[in-house]
Amino acid sequence: MAITRFAGSALQADAASRSYDGALISTDPPYYDNIGYSDLSDFFYIWLRRSLRDIHPNLFGTMLVPKAEELVANPYRHGGKGEAESFFEKGFELVFSQARRAALPEYPITVFYAFKQSELEKEGIASTGWSTFLDGMIRSGWIITATWPIRSELPNRMMSVGMNALASSIVLALRPREATAPATDRTGFLDALHNELEAALPKIREGAIAPADLRQTILGPGMAVFSRYSRVLEDDGSPMSVKTALALINQTFDALQNEHDADLDADTRFCLDWYRSYGWNTRPYGDAESLAVPLGLSVEGIARGGVLTSGGGKVTLIKPQDLDPKWDPANDDRLSLWEVTCHLARAYAAEGRETAARLMAAVKDRVGLDEVNRLATRLYELMESQDAPTAGLFNGLGGAWADVSATSATLRSVAVAETLFGGDD
Repeated sequence: MAITRFAGSALQADAASRSYDGALISTDPPYYDNIGYSDLSDFFYIWLRRSLRDIHPNLFGTMLVPKAEELVANPYRHGGKGEAESFFEKGFELVFSQARRAALPEYPITVFYAFKQSELEKEGIASTGWSTFLDGMIRSGWIITATWPIRSELPNRMMSVGMNALASSIVLALRPREATAPATDRTGFLDALHNELEAALPKIREGAIAPADLRQTILGPGMAVFSRYSRVLEDDGSPMSVKTALALINQTFDALQNEHDADLDADTRFCLDWYRSYGWNTRPYGDAESLAVPLGLSVEGIARGGVLTSGGGKVTLIKPQDLDPKWDPANDDRLSLWEVTCHLARAYAAEGRETAARLMAAVKDRVGLDEVNRLATRLYELMESQDAPTAGLFNGLGGAWADVSATSATLRSVAVAETLFGGDD
C-alpha cells in the first residue's frame, strides 16, 4: 500500500487579520489576562533566536516576541484594566468575524474554554467572562451547537477541586448562522428551550457525563436555541443578553428536574423532601410524620425500607456511607429508587465497579436504571453545596455509569449462560 506524504508548515500571523479560507479551525484562545503568552515566550525565544536566526530569518527577525497585537488583556499595555478588557473583547470578536466570513458549512469549528476558579466561586457558570466569551461568538455570526466537558488538566491543576470539580475545559462546537435567521421573543425562546432541553437530556446522560459537569453540558442545546435566532427580544423590545439566556437555561433545567420528581415512588419523594428540609440531621418523629402522611406513607413503613432510622421519638435519614454493605436486594421487599441509588453510590465508591455492577444486575428488573442514573444527578445537585463528600459519591457513580452498566450486562449474560448450561462448564 502506497503511503502519501504531505509536508507540514507553520507560520506566524495575526489571528484578527489573516485569511481563514479553506481552514478547519480548532482553537484554544487566550482568556483575558490569564496567561501572558508572549512574555513567557521571550524566555525561550532569545535562545532559539541565537541558534536559528540564520536558518529561519523570517521567524527570528525581531529582538523579542511581538506583543502589541497579542490578544491578551494586559493592563500595563493598554492603559488600565478596563481598556485592556475592551481590547481583548473587540479583538476576540474580530477573530471570529474573520473566521465566519470563510466558514465551511459542512464542518463545525471547535473552541476550548477554561474557567478561572475565582470566576466560578464568585459568579457560577453564568459568569461575566463566560457570557462575554459566548456573546462575542454569537455576534460574529455563529450558532453554538454543543458544549462538552473534558478533563484536560492534571488533578492538582487550578481547575480541580476534588472529585466534584467542573471539567477543566469546555469544548464548544460552532456552525455559521444564516444571515436570514429569524428573531423571536422571550416566550418563543422559553417554549423552544423547554422542549429541546427535555429531548436532549436523555441523550446527554447516555454520554457518561458526571453530574458535576451536567450543567455545563446542557448549555450546548440551550445556547443552540438562543444563538440560532438573529436576536431574542425581551418584553420591552430590548435584545436579551447572553447572561440572561444562561440564567434561563439553568432555570429551565431546574424546572425539568422538579417536574420529574412527581413521577418518583413515594418513598423516594419522602427522602427528597426530608433532605431538602433537614439534611442528615436527627429530627422529632412528628416532622417525619408530617412529610409521610400526605404521600400516603407511614414512618414505620419507610424505616422498613432501609432508608431511615426511627426510635425514641427521633428520626434520621441514613447517609449512603452508613448503609449496610451486605445489603441484598433479593431480600428487600420495599425497594425505592432512593435506596438503590444510595447503595450503588456507596458500593462503587467503597468497593469498586464490579460490586456496583452486581448490585445493578440484581435490581435491574425491579427499578428503572435510567431513573437511578437521573436520581444520582439530582442528589449530586442537592448535596453539592451542603455535603461535598456525599455529593462526591453520586458524582462518581454518575461519571462511571456507562462502565458500571457494561460490566453489569456482562455479569447478567454470564448468569444466564450458567442457568441454561449449568455449573462452570
